Amino acid sequence: MRNKVFCYFVFAVILLACSPPTLYANIQNGDFSAGLNGWTVESGNVSDGGGFALFEEHPVVILSTLKQEFTLPDWSSMSLLFDVKMSATPGGPHDPFAWPDAFTASLLDPVTLEPLIFNPGRTDFFYMDNAGVQTIGNLEVEIDLSGLGLGGRDVGLYFDLIGSDDGMLTSANVDNVQFIPEPAACLLLISGALLLRRRKV
Repeated sequence: MRNKVFCYFVFAVILLACSPPTLYANIQNGDFSAGLNGWTVESGNVSDGGGFALFEEHPVVILSTLKQEFTLPDWSSMSLLFDVKMSATPGGPHDPFAWPDAFTASLLDPVTLEPLIFNPGRTDFFYMDNAGVQTIGNLEVEIDLSGLGLGGRDVGLYFDLIGSDDGMLTSANVDNVQFIPEPAACLLLISGALLLRRRKV
């Protein structure tokens, strides 16, 4: 009887460790259910889209930037996830030599603004542009942070819509920003518990 109670206790701890409440650890309002609370609009045109962050080109400012500074979960294996949708319609100034409008994401040191995810020649770890495509819908982005030694570190997460005179009016939606432990970590815990149960029975 004691063995069964102990095993149930171990499994309960594992389920709590790997359950959905851990998904939004250390980041505020990652699903934007409370508007832009917890986030800072640093420049440009970013607003509450009703359950997501809406980025739109600004007529003067090149960058429309949304950021949040926080402490990463103290996990050795984790991933950053978010959903993004880009839309573009013809309009605005057109310079044939202009770069296309783009959406980027960066994870920076909050003091030095140095990139914490290595991407040769860039500060951002994620980049997409309209490149003539008028709608890029509901892209689910997952960035593996395992092995980078970032667990427990203070970081700044930046999302930027970069406008240009490409003759397109571009917007982007961002939602479901979350850090999750790698499934392998949970599977390892479960495997250990099963092995322990076999020894106890």
